[in-house]
Amino acid sequence: MMKEIFYTTGLITFFVIFFVSIFAPTKGQTRILLWSFLKILFFSVLFCSWFTENVVLKWILIEASTLFGALLISSSGTEKSFHVGWKFLLINSYALGLAFLGIVILLFASTPLNDLEFSSLKNGLLGQPGLLVETGILLTVYGYSGKLGLVPNHFWVGDTYAESPSQISSLIASFVPVSVVLAIRPLVSLEKELNPHFINASNGLLSIGVLTILYSTLMLVSRDDIRRISAKVALFHTGMLTVFLWIDVSDDVFYFLLTTTILVKLLVFLSMGILRMDAGKRNISQILLNTNLSHKALYVYLLALLVSFVFPLSPVFVLDLKIVEIGILNKKFYLFLFPILGSIFFFISLNKVLPMVKLPNRNFNSNLYQILSIRYLFFWFSLLLTITVGTYGLFFLMDKYL
Repeated sequence: MMKEIFYTTGLITFFVIFFVSIFAPTKGQTRILLWSFLKILFFSVLFCSWFTENVVLKWILIEASTLFGALLISSSGTEKSFHVGWKFLLINSYALGLAFLGIVILLFASTPLNDLEFSSLKNGLLGQPGLLVETGILLTVYGYSGKLGLVPNHFWVGDTYAESPSQISSLIASFVPVSVVLAIRPLVSLEKELNPHFINASNGLLSIGVLTILYSTLMLVSRDDIRRISAKVALFHTGMLTVFLWIDVSDDVFYFLLTTTILVKLLVFLSMGILRMDAGKRNISQILLNTNLSHKALYVYLLALLVSFVFPLSPVFVLDLKIVEIGILNKKFYLFLFPILGSIFFFISLNKVLPMVKLPNRNFNSNLYQILSIRYLFFWFSLLLTITVGTYGLFFLMDKYL
């Protein structure tokens, strides 16, 4: 059931982003038809990658999203957006090149295969532990981690989300991480059977995931740009994906995690776009110099941050409860650290955004009233969907305690 919810939520989220870009585009955006076609291609290749078990085809589809994503990033038409698009293309292509090299090594190390399905590859590798297989898995997982945007290949993340239109940032942040995690998870599970030693790709992935969480939290302290703050929220949640991969949770929890990732990043970037457009500026210090601000625009951003970390009916809150449960049942009490880190991140971001509350309230920016009103309606629809999914997850995953 949770897998079907994930697929359905993915489709709904794409249509929300797509309709926002059609009916409430960024001011000055041109060639909407062309960029809409590219958005469809970008989502289509990633959506198709969710359903294939062919390891090479999955890689091809994820790599195709790199090209389409680079073009979408440059849709702003500014010199800086072109530079960021190239950075996205080069770093992601480098990372996926390493992943492909690892896949080639695994295919070479496996016994003769009838097809390229992961199940066949797994059967061919079982009983063949050794340096070659371990190297292949390590390269594949590390390469895919670059596409995730984990430390040390995270340099494209901040610029991509800061210089792209909010709907492009939402599209990339929502669908790239879940697609990559779907590709990584079978390899992490396989390695636990082939290489149970402490030094392995699974523990390495957890290490760079934790570094990513710490990095995003520390960098948040010095950020004044609401775009950059939103990018750090996305990076924090991407780092949390590695924690659940390492824990090796059940399929229900895993697909609930993917659904949560999609919805949270939709809310964060949709609300950020509303606040930035209404304020006319992106730096909080500059926004505070305004004579007034629409509190509706501010409160949707505050709500998005709340739902992303500590709101009781948020899917993120349910996942935190699940981590606590796993920590207690398996006596891994250090897992409690991750919900605490989430709370710390939330209070830092809240401390940065709250000063804007003192600005006098007004209605939406009159020059952008229609666009902001449409985005406002889509935000409330997305928030209602998120809380509905969170409520269902609470009763489905934690039913024995209720």
